[in-house]
Amino acid sequence: MDIDSIFKAPTAPATKGGVKRKLVSPDELYRKNARHASYEELTGRTFEVSSQGEGGSSSAKRRTVTMEEDDVDDVRDRFEGVANPEEEDEDDRFFGDGLTSDQKDILDYVDDIDPEEERFDLLAVRKMILKFEKAINKNQEMRVKYPDDPTKFMESEADLDEEIKRMMAMTQAPQYYPVLVELNTISSILSLLTHENPDIAIDAIELLKELTDEEVLSVGLEEDQEVAGSEGEAGMKVFVHGLIDQGLLDLLVQNLGRLDEEETNDRQGVFNTLAIFENLTSIEVALAETIVSKSALLPWMIKRLKVKAFDSNKQYCSELLAILLQSSSANRKKLGELGGIDDLLQLLAAFKRKDPKDDDEIELMENLFDGLCSALAEKENKRLFLEGEGIELMVIMIKDKKMARIRAVKVLNYAMSTKAGTASCLRFVEIMGLKTLFSIFSRNGIEKLKKAYKTFSEVEEEEHLIGIMASLVRNLPLESGHRLRVIRKFVEDDYAKLERLLDLREGYEARVKALDEKIEQENKELELTLEEIEEEEPVRALQRLETGLFIMQQIDLIVAHLCAENLDLDEAVERGERESEMKLRVKTLLNRRGQSLDDIRENLKEYLDGLEVDTALADVARTKLLAQSGSGTASEVIMAEAGVKGKEKVGEEGEIVVSNGVEEPTEEEEAALEALEAKEFTQYMLSLLNL
Repeated sequence: MDIDSIFKAPTAPATKGGVKRKLVSPDELYRKNARHASYEELTGRTFEVSSQGEGGSSSAKRRTVTMEEDDVDDVRDRFEGVANPEEEDEDDRFFGDGLTSDQKDILDYVDDIDPEEERFDLLAVRKMILKFEKAINKNQEMRVKYPDDPTKFMESEADLDEEIKRMMAMTQAPQYYPVLVELNTISSILSLLTHENPDIAIDAIELLKELTDEEVLSVGLEEDQEVAGSEGEAGMKVFVHGLIDQGLLDLLVQNLGRLDEEETNDRQGVFNTLAIFENLTSIEVALAETIVSKSALLPWMIKRLKVKAFDSNKQYCSELLAILLQSSSANRKKLGELGGIDDLLQLLAAFKRKDPKDDDEIELMENLFDGLCSALAEKENKRLFLEGEGIELMVIMIKDKKMARIRAVKVLNYAMSTKAGTASCLRFVEIMGLKTLFSIFSRNGIEKLKKAYKTFSEVEEEEHLIGIMASLVRNLPLESGHRLRVIRKFVEDDYAKLERLLDLREGYEARVKALDEKIEQENKELELTLEEIEEEEPVRALQRLETGLFIMQQIDLIVAHLCAENLDLDEAVERGERESEMKLRVKTLLNRRGQSLDDIRENLKEYLDGLEVDTALADVARTKLLAQSGSGTASEVIMAEAGVKGKEKVGEEGEIVVSNGVEEPTEEEEAALEALEAKEFTQYMLSLLNL
């Protein structure tokens, strides 16, 4: 019997890019054949059912099935030639197993090639890999031998498809992943990404997605959590780094270019490709930077996000973009270099006057906002955001009171923070943003917003508003018109905004006190020693900051600024002979709440003590910045004192020329300088409160 002729697939027409088959998944095939043939379909006859309830026993009525003698003969005729007729039952109820001898031979063949696996060990892994490699080689051989006749290599392609799916069994034992590296199976898998048949490439992508899924690491943990977990994690990392070393990232992005998302299979292939990148970042966070630096994924995602039609792949791109930007400064800078800040602003502009249609589109919008906020951590991107009229767009979103308003406040907070946000603070005041800011600070329309959007969090918005105000009073130049406009907002309506600010402070202080009482109670119940309490102090301090201490400290910095202002330019106030009207009002409002300026002083002292500064790095950064702004002999003296050498460059005639330029401060140096300036700023505020 020719087994191959039985399984031979029908001839498929050749396409321009090779053979494009629609592979039917095993699950779909099972569903199509799950319905069994009925007796009526097999025999063309029906059962005659009679009820014998009268005169019977006291049990429930029985139903019997009767068949005429002619019917039995007809059934025997239909099963004539059946294998193993000796298996007939004595009462003629069954006639063999219903299979012909050829059909039984086929089933035996299937059992031989697909035995039930009793165990999955190293030997089984090696056998599986060997069959996989053979299938690849066979398919390559047939394609080379018969390049113009798809019918010749169709069978080998089907076998290869089957072996790819079998390889997914490797997810049962991630501790054996290093074997894939040892036997160079990684190279074979990656070669399938460029296979002539796109469906094979899509199968390979699905295989990689399953093998790199973080959930694979939970396999076997019930038996031995520590051993299986550590071995599986180690095996996964070896496998992933092996893939990257052999060019996985670039191959995946190249393959995205040939997938047509109009086709269902190709669209799923794009989705699975994005899933692979996400899996890599879940396995090792540092790989996020590697993905962007070693592939063209970031430009591809930006281009894909610009497609107007919404679908799951566009949503996934936005999610992956937010992940990549969140964990890497280099990725954020790369986005700015590619013009991604302006692209994000254009994408978000679509939501300034209309809300997302459904939950999926809401998630898309949220991801875009999160990505933009992450990108604004870099000073270069703050400048690009300002040049792209990002401040104006966010103010428009707040005024229009759509869903985007909720996240626009957060973006403004990120854009205006730190010294790098000074230009954004100035622009915000210039475009009349203070009116919008203090309107929402006064809770105008807040109830309507709560009813319209379940995702709205008043507490979260309050924190961002406080952050914006703190940036304004810190970054705007002293005695400038911009700064005076901010201060006067707190005077309007008989100091209504100032009273609202102190109300918020009182609320956050109550939360911190409640947490302190809870911590103290837990310490007593657990009977912790002083040493144990000291060990827990870093965790407790973080809890206090998250509960509201940090926001309360920001409010106190704002209040300290207000107390130092002399809006009426009173000379007696300038000389320190008497207090300003603003400071007197602050004292009055604090006294109504049973508080005083001493509470603000103590809180600022605690904030000051918590600031850790690397003064050496901060001094280097400050020296570099001074040298950059200087010139001539003075600059050279500063550079010499700092031990910084001038840059050497080749002149027009080939001579070496030493310039006065110095390197930009490193990220660590800039961070240290930022912390030092924050400390100096707080000390200045304390001095203004006569400490």
